[in-house]
Order: sequence, then C-alpha cells, then structure tokens
Amino acid sequence: MISAKDFLPILRGLEFFSETPEPSLLEIANILQMESYTKNQKIIEQGEPGTCLYIVYSGRVFVHFGEHKVAEVGEKQTFGEFSLLNSEPRNASISAFEDCVLLRLEQVDFYRIMGSNNQFMRGIIRILIRRLGEQNSELIETLKRREAELTRLVAERTSELEFAMKEIQEQKVVLEKSYEEILNQKLEIEEKNQNITESIRYAHNIQLSILPNENTIKSALPNSFIYFKPRDVVSGDFYWFYEFKDADESKIVIAAIDCTGHGVPGALMSMIGNGLLNDIVKVRRILDPGLILNELHKGVRVALNQEQTDLRDGMDMALCVIDRSSRQLQFAGAMNSIFYIQNDSLNEIKGNRKSIGGMQSEEMRVFSTSTIDIDKTTSFYICSDGYFHQFGGEFNKKFSTKKFKDLLLENHSLEMSSQKIKIQDTMTEWIGSTNQIDDMLVIGVKLEPELFF
Repeated sequence: MISAKDFLPILRGLEFFSETPEPSLLEIANILQMESYTKNQKIIEQGEPGTCLYIVYSGRVFVHFGEHKVAEVGEKQTFGEFSLLNSEPRNASISAFEDCVLLRLEQVDFYRIMGSNNQFMRGIIRILIRRLGEQNSELIETLKRREAELTRLVAERTSELEFAMKEIQEQKVVLEKSYEEILNQKLEIEEKNQNITESIRYAHNIQLSILPNENTIKSALPNSFIYFKPRDVVSGDFYWFYEFKDADESKIVIAAIDCTGHGVPGALMSMIGNGLLNDIVKVRRILDPGLILNELHKGVRVALNQEQTDLRDGMDMALCVIDRSSRQLQFAGAMNSIFYIQNDSLNEIKGNRKSIGGMQSEEMRVFSTSTIDIDKTTSFYICSDGYFHQFGGEFNKKFSTKKFKDLLLENHSLEMSSQKIKIQDTMTEWIGSTNQIDDMLVIGVKLEPELFF
C-alpha cells in the first residue's frame, strides 16, 4: 500500500513545487489521487476541459495530435500544470506509452491549499513567472532562429530565381534566334513550294497540250467519252488519238496508256510515250496494233537506256485501230484489256501479260493483235487500272474489275455522254471520304454501222 509520505520525495523533486513549504507538500500528498492506465489507453482527449495536474509516478506517457506523436513524459515529470490555474481546453491528446501509474491533483483542492497558505501561493506564482520568462526567452530564440532560417531560405530562393531568370533570358534569346531561323526556313520552303507548284501547274498545261483535243475525237467518234481523273496535278495516265485517211484507207487509232507511277514521274513517262507514238504511227505509218506496241516497247527501252541501267519504268496500255474499210476493230494490249458489248453481251479480250519497257528477260517481246468484227452495233471500252483498283465502299475494298464490267453492261444502252456521268457518279460515291490512290482513265466508244460507215 502506498502512503502519502511516499509521494513527498516525488513532490520535492518537481520544479513546480520547489518553493512549496513542507506542510503544504504534505497536504498536497494527502489529496493526490492515484490512477492506473494500460498501454495506449487515452488519458486526455484534445479539446476537453483541463482541471487537473498529472504526475507520472511510474511508466511513460506520450503527447500526440491524432496519430502524430510530439513528445514523451517520463517518471517524476508533470503535465497539465497550467490547468490548475485556468480551465482551458486541452490543446493535445495524451495516452499511455506503456502501463503506467499517475498521480492527479484537482484544481479545486489546489485552490483550497493555495488560498490558506500565502507562502505556498507566492512560491507557485514565482515558479510560474520564472517558467513564463523561460518560455518567453525560448520563444524569442525560436523566433530568431526561424527568422534567420527564413532569411537564409529567402536568400537561397532569390539566388535560385535570379539564376532561373538568367537561364530563361538566355533560352529566350536562343528561342528567338531559332524562331527567326525557322521563320526564314518557312519562307524559303514556301517560296520553293510555290515555285514547284507553279512548275507542276505549268507542266500540267504542257501535258494537256499534248493530249488529243476532245472535239477532234468527237468529230471522228461522235458517240464517245473520255473519263480522265488524275490523282495529282499531272498524270501518269494519258490518252492518244490519230485519224489516218488516204485514198485506200481510213483508220482511227485510239489508246489508253498507264505509265509507271503518277504525278511528275508518271507525267515524264507520258511525254516519252506520246512522242514515241507520234513517231511510230504518224511518221512511220505503222497501223497494226501489235506492231505499234512492239515498236513502242523498243523505243521506251532505248529512250531510258534500259539495256545498261536498272531503270525499270514503262507503261501498260490498251490500243485500238478502227478500220472503216474492213469494218473491223483491231486491238492489242500490254497488261490491259478491251471490254466490248455486242447484242447486249459483254466480252473481254485480255492484253498480253507483258508491259511496255521495263525488264526484259526474253530475247524478243512480241505483242499480238486481236480482231473484232463491227458490222453490228458495238460499244467498246479501254482504260487504265486506276478505276477498278480504287478503294472505297462500305468495307473500304477495291472497286474490282467485276463491278466495273457490271457497270458497263448495265448502262451500255445509254448515250456515251450519259455513260460518262454514270461512271463519274459511281466512283464519286464509291470513294466517299477516302483518298484517290491512282490516276483514272476510261474511254468509251459506240460504233453504229448505219451511222459510222
């Protein structure tokens, strides 16, 4: 059993009671209440009113704000002294750090003893004044340290900001210089692009000038159309036409040619092809379709020096010769077919599976001529492969040769001008929002014996 006299050595060792007379200490010892707490048990809740002083008799407690621990109080130490003088809410929580025993002094009992003993009251006041002075000094020192730390931090941040501003200024100079260089490059590119665009547009005019005049074609083949839709400004597809007449012969030559590539490279090939056809047909008077293709192949090989170089460019084509005197349509093709309709039936004659120009492994490349009698109404169509290779539709697939033939057969009874509109509208709908992938060329001719011969 612990007696009040056992508490006296503890009270004498506490600074708070260091100036308290012995009778008053004994009186305090007699009114102390002993309380036991287990580990982590809450002793004081933050915010609750404080009306007592606690002395740690054994064990340890800790001061905390929620889960944040801020201090520990051990044996023969106190907490809550100021609650004896002023019942303010506790500014922190206190819990047992381990199993402990505390001695509690109530405010009411403290006031009673202090009121009956002036010496005790003066001693407590002196202790409190000294404590307040110490706390004030400590607060001033803390503020001085904090001020010095803030001054140091401000100096560091100022230095960092000055350095950052200097870097930003340097970067600004670099960016301004880079922007000026980019702007100059942009202007240079725009100028070059404008020059290139103007050159291509002029090349387009040149290419148009070599194409046969449609009025010339219409005068010879009144019921005909040409659907010509380059992918770019200039085209790798082109068409060629020539009408030959003398006392014994009257022939019309018409061709649809698809050169390697499109755009500028294709257009250059088209110029070569046009020049060679002019020489072969107009100058040298070769009028057999197969022979024309044979000579054209040789000419392309020579023009591009393909015997000595790896240049493999060339062209695919379908070429027709309409012979008025024999009432025959002669055809030769390099990779490309002719589609013709007689008696509401569509037929296809495939061209030879060889291109004009390009690599030649065989000793001689020969193109054959096919003949179609046109003593009855005949519609025929020659084209490049751009139309039926175009992607589009609901599933973004190629238009296909089959759809193309179905389209021709479905509309062959219309006038050729109306057929052209059908072909054009069908492709516009098919492409939709997708991009055109190649040049497109379709030529259609209707021959009616009673009107044509």
